[in-house]
Amino acid sequence: MNHLSPAGRRLAVAAAVALAVTAGGLTSPALAAGPAVTASAATQQDAIPVPAGTVALSGGPTGFLTRHQEGGADVYTWTRYDGTRTPLPGGPYEANTGTDTVVRTDGTTRTFLDMATGEQLVSYDLGGVYGALRYQGTTLVASKRVDGLQELHLLDTDDQGRVLDRTVTGLPEGMAWRAAANSDPDTLLLHGFKLTDGTWQQRLAVVDLAAASVAATYDVLNNKNSIRPVSASRTRVVWQERDAEGKAVLAVAPRGSQEISRSTWVERASETTLRLGLAGDWAVYSDPDAFTALRPFGLPGLIAQSLVTGETVQLLAHATSIVPTGDGGLIATGGTIEHGEGLYRITPGQDGGPPTASVLATTGAPTALTALSEPLAPSGSIDLDQAGGKVPAGWTLSRSNAHVTLKLVHTATGTSGTVTAWEPVTGTTDFRLDWDGLLGKFPAYRGAYTWTMRAEPDNGIGPAVERTGSFTVTRAPRPHDFDDNGSPDIFSRSSTGVLSLYDVGQLRHLTYDKTPHRTGIGGGWNIYDRIVPAATGLAARDRAGVLWSYEGEGDGTLTPRKRIGGGWNIYDKLTSGSDLTGDGRNDLLATDKAGVLWLYPGKGDGTFAARKGLGGGWGVYNQLTATGNLAGAPAGDLVARDASGVLWLYLGKGDGTFAPRTRIGDGWSPYRIIGPGDVDGDGWSDLVTVPGGNSPNTYMRFYYGTGQWRTPIPATEPPGAHVNGIDPFL
Repeated sequence: MNHLSPAGRRLAVAAAVALAVTAGGLTSPALAAGPAVTASAATQQDAIPVPAGTVALSGGPTGFLTRHQEGGADVYTWTRYDGTRTPLPGGPYEANTGTDTVVRTDGTTRTFLDMATGEQLVSYDLGGVYGALRYQGTTLVASKRVDGLQELHLLDTDDQGRVLDRTVTGLPEGMAWRAAANSDPDTLLLHGFKLTDGTWQQRLAVVDLAAASVAATYDVLNNKNSIRPVSASRTRVVWQERDAEGKAVLAVAPRGSQEISRSTWVERASETTLRLGLAGDWAVYSDPDAFTALRPFGLPGLIAQSLVTGETVQLLAHATSIVPTGDGGLIATGGTIEHGEGLYRITPGQDGGPPTASVLATTGAPTALTALSEPLAPSGSIDLDQAGGKVPAGWTLSRSNAHVTLKLVHTATGTSGTVTAWEPVTGTTDFRLDWDGLLGKFPAYRGAYTWTMRAEPDNGIGPAVERTGSFTVTRAPRPHDFDDNGSPDIFSRSSTGVLSLYDVGQLRHLTYDKTPHRTGIGGGWNIYDRIVPAATGLAARDRAGVLWSYEGEGDGTLTPRKRIGGGWNIYDKLTSGSDLTGDGRNDLLATDKAGVLWLYPGKGDGTFAARKGLGGGWGVYNQLTATGNLAGAPAGDLVARDASGVLWLYLGKGDGTFAPRTRIGDGWSPYRIIGPGDVDGDGWSDLVTVPGGNSPNTYMRFYYGTGQWRTPIPATEPPGAHVNGIDPFL
């Protein structure tokens, strides 16, 4: 019987032309073109292998419809529960909930295919007259506009293959309707909207398919918020709504009854659309965004909640979709820590008990965060000089939403540093944690290191991942580096006679609120009235005028002192720290009280050869600093400050003598000038200044050598660093 209204009968003439129907036991030629892929025989314990990214669209008595992507295109597959997979040609395909029927979409044509038999059941050409809303068995639920209003129609065929077009009756007038997909195959659930004078109205309607009429309607508690998600089974209709305060509420109505029970629902539902289904007396729900989230969500995994007692149980670690199977169960696309990503059957429990989950199909991908490979795990011996001062490190993880750290520990000292990667390389799951050779802001020591890579899932799903290993740092020894970290050091002495070592590489990166790391050498250094740092150690003069030498051990300690000789109290200025004669050995300069400059060539063992006079007139200077190769000469240079604060450069010739002086600039009176060697690693020696006096809070300036004798230091304002809690530098 055709239940069209008079207006509908007029449209049926046009529709009859548009609706081309094919019915009966015809094998679809398109299906024959798609080869079946058979997996190893699946048992109750064996999971069917499916491609990565597979999503369940529907489930029926003999199999299920899935979608995944290949080369950016959607690929649809029908998989039988015995593991036989049939790729579906063309498409796209739409779900026919709880049945073995799938619907192929081709423009305005909808073709129903029975995947249990391989038959094409019926094909409807909507011809632009109808809009498809839902598929129920071989019934197409469609809508069309009649006199400006929406009508819902059920399109079927009779046993003669003729189109039956039935208008759904009993719907509240003036509402726009859409079909809810997540219900059993015998239930048509409609969600209606209507805007009246700026106020929305919403209703749910259950349609009797056999009678093409509304069996029940349900009012919504608060029309200010759209109700979603909704679901229905043969016994219940459930939906989420909001109360007057905006809180999430779960509404449950038994089929055949207008009585609605409401209870507090998960608050996370206010921020996103949940996935919702029914398994017996239990509502099953999940947050589809949980797996890709950058923080843990309040809703953990796929949850089943009893509609009778309110008890909840967790079935999966997460789920992105839930579809009914028609037998009261569900298929969830998601994962567990134990079995990984795939499709899971959710089966109603016995005697009203909680549902159970079992693996149906697996993509082989892990749900728990996993380290897939270690392409750049540090190992072996790494020469920081050859590696540009950096150690490449990286791991490929199973997903991108992870927080990854790499902790490195120097075995001998326990000093550590940490590298953090908040996200992977764009478009990949490769996390790079290249180490810059700093332990905090402290340049790394040579020697053995251990490392620990720890990757924590941002979404809170599963445990953290840890990997460990070791490697060795090597680099060539450098002048003024006493603690073997490739960066020059400077000495300080406290008022109580404690000598300490500070790394310049660390000092130049400090901010005003940071106290630098110090390496304590020991006490008793107040016996000396002059301590002179050198490139490989230091020289110290006691109050009796005896000069002693100490050589660095390379680990922040010094050798026992060696006596150089007496009579050194004739000098009022001493400086050392560079090779002035071109033989690769550290030399020493001294000016006597008559203003004569003397050179003491180094022997390479902390002692010196006989002195050589370099001329008089040096009494005009109140500070001399041997800088090393600052300005590009063959060997070390010397800077001298006069009483008016002008700084002068004496370019070293490489034979222990100097070229005539050149003016660097004035205004240097307030500062102590230190020559620590090459601070910035460019091959030229540098200058460091600190204010005169004994203040523990000071501002250091770093003048990086240019290698140019006319402009040995840049004319621009030098970089600086605040340094707190230190003793006066030597």
